[in-house]
Amino acid sequence: TDGMRESPESRGLGDVVKRRTETYAAIGALAGATGDQLQAYFQNIWAIGTIALILVLMALSMFGLYNVQLPSALQTRLSVSSQRLGGSAGMIFVLGALSALIVGACVSPLLISVLSIAILHGDPWLGAALMSALALGMGVILIAAGAGASYLIPRNGLWMERVKQIFGVMLLGVAIYLLGVVPDVPVLLLWAALFIITAVYLGATRALPEQASGLQILFKGMGTVLLVWGVLAMIGGFNGNRNILAPVSLESLGSRGLLQSEATITTAHFTQVDSLSALDNALMSANVSGHKVLLDFYADWCTDCIRMEESTFRDPGVIAALAGYRLLQVDVTDPDDPKTNAIKKRYGVFGPPAMLFFNANGDENTAQRLYGYK
Repeated sequence: TDGMRESPESRGLGDVVKRRTETYAAIGALAGATGDQLQAYFQNIWAIGTIALILVLMALSMFGLYNVQLPSALQTRLSVSSQRLGGSAGMIFVLGALSALIVGACVSPLLISVLSIAILHGDPWLGAALMSALALGMGVILIAAGAGASYLIPRNGLWMERVKQIFGVMLLGVAIYLLGVVPDVPVLLLWAALFIITAVYLGATRALPEQASGLQILFKGMGTVLLVWGVLAMIGGFNGNRNILAPVSLESLGSRGLLQSEATITTAHFTQVDSLSALDNALMSANVSGHKVLLDFYADWCTDCIRMEESTFRDPGVIAALAGYRLLQVDVTDPDDPKTNAIKKRYGVFGPPAMLFFNANGDENTAQRLYGYK
């Protein structure tokens, strides 16, 4: 309205929310029109590796190794254009779309609820509207933070260099997190390198001066924690583990030693089915033997699926609860496999992780259907 002025910070965050809304709307419309889980097509080493490489290059610039900037003439031209257009719309849209597709690899209960409505109705307009509402709701926090940013953030100074370095470490962490969905990448060794190098920078290996400040003690303490965590991550990485939150198991540190065989770990055993005929035969066999059935949808690029393989399906309580079930699993790693796509289409499953429960007669109990990490 007349008489009101918006700050540069709130205007910039408004642009971000606007582009995010456009990106989500486009994804929702495409999902409604095609019924495909778009993220699956971006879970490969080329797409993820490209984004991770960009993040690493940006992180190195944060550490001052080089400056990433456009020629001054082009900067001036873009600055004038941004004042009229509210920012580089095309680049923000592309980066937002790629980030949404790559980070959202697994289907969460909220996302599957929103997208399933659009997919089942086959309505691109409905999908665009639902995803726009989701994006706007997520953007409210950004707008609230940006409204008073100019009053809360201190002026430029040496502290800005430290902030740049912190963001550089965070960018490297995001790059490693993205690479974690690629099974061939030794992700724990990458985490170990990041934690140990950061710990050395924080002074974990240096003695404190006689009159150390509280901030120096705090940094050394944080560095020591990261150093220990990094060493544990390195041990876990050499043993084939991939979970940074649990790099080594308690058993491996106990009396049984680090050489405990993976074969001694009790885990739920799934039988793979790769087609409708194989699934029908397995359901018929379970019917004859009087067993109930759990059908699990899994993919190598699904982080939550891997987490469940390493934790949930190794939990003694879960294993005991599934004792009366025939455990079947569909590997949907390849989004172009017509056989597994036929199974997803029959049951209306749009992506992993998903768990379907069948009674002894082979009928699904839809009220028990589960999506996402459990």
